[in-house]
Amino acid sequence: MRERLLTQDETDAFRWSDRVHLARFGSMIALGACAGAAAWLAGLPLPFMLGGVLTTIAMSVRMAARGGTLPYPTPLRLFFVGVIGAMIGSTFSPALVSALPGLALTMAGMLVYVALSHAGGFAICRRFGGYDRATAFYSAMPGGLVEALELGARSGGDLGVLATTHFLRVLAVVVTIPLAFWLLSGEAVGSAAGRGFAAAPANAVDICLIAVLTLAGLQAGRRLRVPAPHLMGPMLVSAAAHGAGIIDTSSPTWLLFLAQLFVGVGLGAQFSRTKRSGLGRIIATTAVMITYMLALSLAGALILAGPAGLGAAAIFLSFAPGGVTEMGLIALSLSASPVVVAAHHFFRIFVTVMIAAWSARFFDPGADRP
Repeated sequence: MRERLLTQDETDAFRWSDRVHLARFGSMIALGACAGAAAWLAGLPLPFMLGGVLTTIAMSVRMAARGGTLPYPTPLRLFFVGVIGAMIGSTFSPALVSALPGLALTMAGMLVYVALSHAGGFAICRRFGGYDRATAFYSAMPGGLVEALELGARSGGDLGVLATTHFLRVLAVVVTIPLAFWLLSGEAVGSAAGRGFAAAPANAVDICLIAVLTLAGLQAGRRLRVPAPHLMGPMLVSAAAHGAGIIDTSSPTWLLFLAQLFVGVGLGAQFSRTKRSGLGRIIATTAVMITYMLALSLAGALILAGPAGLGAAAIFLSFAPGGVTEMGLIALSLSASPVVVAAHHFFRIFVTVMIAAWSARFFDPGADRP
């Protein structure tokens, strides 16, 4: 009997009662877990994240050729994003609270970085990619994926190009930066390096507390409407609880691997929904733009490392244009505070979204394409 293909409407509304949904979902998780285990044994960085992303992308390409897409329950991915946020927040401590005022210089540098990266990315999208003004402007946003899609579509931008560009931006940073650190240092970074979120072994109470912090943070993120709410909400709630000394949890490595797997598979599944028309041009344009943005991040790290009193690696990770979760994991492996890195990313997303929202008034939704 020929296997039934899923339509776009069916994949947008995942149903646990549908055998086709469950079979596809189970296959994605199983293949991602196998690839992740192989990557972990090989000592690769962020093994289960990369394993989940790459195997699911391969499956999505195969399904797209047959006219189908891959089902994935979005709330599940967002929950595990929140789990990672809660674990990153658990590294916050009273000692770190006193160090935050010392980040003023790098935060000021972040303002310069956002301005230069957005302006340069806009020029690349216009001249190299040939995008219209609205699509170019919102494609060049160095953060705020959901906000870029909403504001860009409202301003008359091409939603397919915007979605593909920002997905590729996050994916490129997630894949290239861990591999670059691995090639330069000879050691795996991220969870593959064998570092955990705490030195003490975790117990059942720790797991329950992480779950509670995650659920509370997801609610807080939505109500406060912070950027990247499913990550930042749990991270802020966890950081506040740990920073105030109210609780002190230990996070097990297996939970980190599990969260990586479900987040990675979720990212890969989104590829089956991206626009394929002109994909080669979009990939080339995004590659040039990401190279430019990463070069700016490296320049900022080299300039600010001495005056700011922070390591160049930590500043580079703080300025990298995407992958807040992944950059926090890499920072942990490099003995740099992932909370400090995440604080810079929160500020980057906030500034980028504010500028984009303010600029929306200058775009005419009916403007012609160039």
